[in-house]
Amino acid sequence: MKKSKIIFLSVLGLFATSLVQAQKGETKLDISYNVAVPAGSFKSLVPSTSYRGFQGSVLYGVSDKLSVGFGTGFQDFYQKNSRQTYKFSDGSDVSAVLTYSIQTIPVLAQAKYSFTPGAAVQPYAALGVGGNVIAYNQLLGEFGGQQTKFSFAARPEAGLFVPFKKGGESGFTLGASYNVMPFNQDDFKNLNNLGVHAGISVPLRK
Repeated sequence: MKKSKIIFLSVLGLFATSLVQAQKGETKLDISYNVAVPAGSFKSLVPSTSYRGFQGSVLYGVSDKLSVGFGTGFQDFYQKNSRQTYKFSDGSDVSAVLTYSIQTIPVLAQAKYSFTPGAAVQPYAALGVGGNVIAYNQLLGEFGGQQTKFSFAARPEAGLFVPFKKGGESGFTLGASYNVMPFNQDDFKNLNNLGVHAGISVPLRK
């Protein structure tokens, strides 16, 4: 198991390096601050907006419109509920504060399509599909503990790229994404959320 992980990470590293050093096309780094709003059934358990997040990608330009590569991110969700009485299956009652702390780290294969390359304002659409590392912590008073799980993740996204100067390769990005994150634990069915991000996009040079 350990050997297979080493091989996987080595292949991943070589592929990422080849993207950065590619001669054909252009490789760009996108990095953004991200705010996430829980959606669907996730919102009923954790209604608080998360202001602690980022997302990023390294994408190689297959053409002037299409780029492919890797995307990732991080989001920290936290919810502290007021003290309530909770009933257990053995018939006992506990009066306690219920707290959720959840961190998500998606690791995605990503494609991005620019509709008007070279324009002053360039709308784009992107899609990432892969996995999601989840650190889940539920505390009922002083009882509970953290679990780490891995599950499917997908991130459709749309936004705008605005070059810092006319015809420039670096610029400002603004966009929104919907993060699809199945998760079956306790009362949770998923961790789906709507993200809004702002950041920069810059070319990677040798």
